[in-house]
Amino acid sequence: MSMCFPLLRSRPLSKKTVVQPAEPPPPPDPEPEQQQQQASPIPESPEQQQQSRPSTSKEDTPVPTVVESPPVSFETPPPPDSTSSTLAGGRLSVVDERRIIKTPPPPSAKPASRPPLGIAPGMDLIFDKEHSGNKAELELPSTDGLDYPRAASWSSCNVNEIMHDALGKQVFRCFLAQALAEENMTFWEKCEEFKKCKDNAALQAAVADTMESMGTYVNVSAPARAKLMEVAKGTNVDKKMIEPASKEIYKLLENDQLPRFRRSELYLGFLEKLLPRAYAEKWKLNFEALLGNQVGRHYFRRFLISIHAEENLKFWEAAIEFKHSKNKSAAMARSIYDQFLKEGIPNEVFLPHGVRNNLLRLIKEKEIDGTLFDDSIKYVEQVLRNDPYVRFLQSETYKDLLSRLQ
Repeated sequence: MSMCFPLLRSRPLSKKTVVQPAEPPPPPDPEPEQQQQQASPIPESPEQQQQSRPSTSKEDTPVPTVVESPPVSFETPPPPDSTSSTLAGGRLSVVDERRIIKTPPPPSAKPASRPPLGIAPGMDLIFDKEHSGNKAELELPSTDGLDYPRAASWSSCNVNEIMHDALGKQVFRCFLAQALAEENMTFWEKCEEFKKCKDNAALQAAVADTMESMGTYVNVSAPARAKLMEVAKGTNVDKKMIEPASKEIYKLLENDQLPRFRRSELYLGFLEKLLPRAYAEKWKLNFEALLGNQVGRHYFRRFLISIHAEENLKFWEAAIEFKHSKNKSAAMARSIYDQFLKEGIPNEVFLPHGVRNNLLRLIKEKEIDGTLFDDSIKYVEQVLRNDPYVRFLQSETYKDLLSRLQ
């Protein structure tokens, strides 16, 4: 019997090879019993574990049946019964939780205003409108019998000189009252009266009365206040104990409040009432007369502000004030330089390169005297004279002032 074998082909068939689809992966093996017990927070009995264990046979797998759900009704639920308090699983139901929420009671009446903590008794009266309204408002003195040179001299005098001028003292007091600093002048006057006391009993009584009435308002240091309290309590009654507080108040008036008084609208308005028309007409012919007059410089500053060129006049005033000050220091000069002349600042006053470098060298070497800003003052005056001064004489600001003067 002979057997026939098919011939082997050297090349594959030209027909397309049909790729059979891959079989789906087998279902994952059920988790071991030990892992199921660890995952379950509540231990199960062996019968429950046997029932919950999935079966691997296809015959025992039940076919799920589709149960039609009843139609959903959108009826509004009835309002909750306020008398029922049903517990669900030991917790209040949503109805009960809503029911127990109560509206907070209305706020009680606003309590009477009291000073905040940390403020000494009586300090709150400074900001009490009703208390301040009961105080008689100070009035400026009359200009009858007062000439302009006398009133203009108050801008160059010190505290002691203006306090010995009855009218100047009254105008200065009105300014301090507007600035809520009148107690400083009153306290300094009290200190001058303390020095005239002849016996210790009168001195102690006067200091005790002053500290009780206005000690809270006076701006003195703690050591100076402590010495005043020693005199008031009688532990150390000596006129020398009053000197520290008196000197501190005098320096405050001299270095802070009197310079602000000279530039205040109150003082300049009072001067304007006394300014003769002839003074204002001289400004057309003399630029130095304009800068040397307080009222003229005030209106010239207003005009420079309108043309955004007031930094030159501000520097000129600061340099003149430094020149005439008694206590000149390198710190004061450096402050003026940083405020007006430092390169890159918003309102820089431009000076020639040589003038600026020489000024900066003198400040660094602390060669400070009254001539420190002389070159800078001359240059700024020339800048103001060339263009702003001419435009000011033609402005409505100057014309309106002339029309009001007699």
